[in-house]
Amino acid sequence: MDAKDLKALRIVSLLPSATETLCRLGLEKNLVGISHECDYPETVQSLPRLTRPKLDPSQRGSQIHSDLKSLVGAGLSIYDIDVEQISKLAPDLVVTQDQTPTPHTLDDIHRTFTKLGKATNREQESEDLVTEFWIKLNRINSKVGTDIPAHPKVLCLEWLEPLMVAGGWIPEIVKLAGGVPLIVTKPERCREISWGEIEASNPDFVFIFPCGYPIAKTLNEIQTSSTLKQISSLRAFKEEKVFVCDGNHLFNRPGPRIAESCELLASLLHPAKFEKDSSRNQRTLYINLKEAKFL
Repeated sequence: MDAKDLKALRIVSLLPSATETLCRLGLEKNLVGISHECDYPETVQSLPRLTRPKLDPSQRGSQIHSDLKSLVGAGLSIYDIDVEQISKLAPDLVVTQDQTPTPHTLDDIHRTFTKLGKATNREQESEDLVTEFWIKLNRINSKVGTDIPAHPKVLCLEWLEPLMVAGGWIPEIVKLAGGVPLIVTKPERCREISWGEIEASNPDFVFIFPCGYPIAKTLNEIQTSSTLKQISSLRAFKEEKVFVCDGNHLFNRPGPRIAESCELLASLLHPAKFEKDSSRNQRTLYINLKEAKFL
């Protein structure tokens, strides 16, 4: 593909993480359509939306989980795709889950950067992105250092109804951030658990970032369920170490900003080591649950 072909390349991305990655590879101007979930960078939001969910994302997590299980159990897609509109846009490349299977590890994430780079003749840019990704992660780990008296036990919840402990790359970034992941301790599928198991694990820190949820929606679910009572009984809550994070923008998407997710974890686990680097931007991506207005 020569420079002229690259300039004319028309891309449809139906994955939020792929959209972010393509933009980091310098291909934002080549995007002609995106999914209903693609919202970063903000400059892509005016592009045609080519998918819509088959379930109502405004429902409570328990109903979303039930609807999702029904769709998947029936072998159905959880999205409708506007095939007619895609055809009219005449893309040269359509990025879907088939082209970039769901990553489970940090290595998987960087391999998606490489794969997208090869598909778009941006090999050097993707190589640079991989390097930047690992440099940032390793720099975070180095800054945590080896002189900390103890590594805090960290519980990461990616769903509340039912309770699910985050898997995939999350245990890896917890370790890089100087923590010890609880219950799910290596890259594997998320695990459904009970409050009894959480109490028994006695976490030092709890991070809550339901998949696809902004902070406000997570707080609403906590406020209007028995979850608040259960969380309030934890030692971590009493010590002001329960944080609700923006799962929509961080943690859940296997893209470049996973490095930023790791940095956020590290800054909250070891604030003395990261205080000077804490940015205002970062502070909009989490809230200490004890600071929630309904408490």
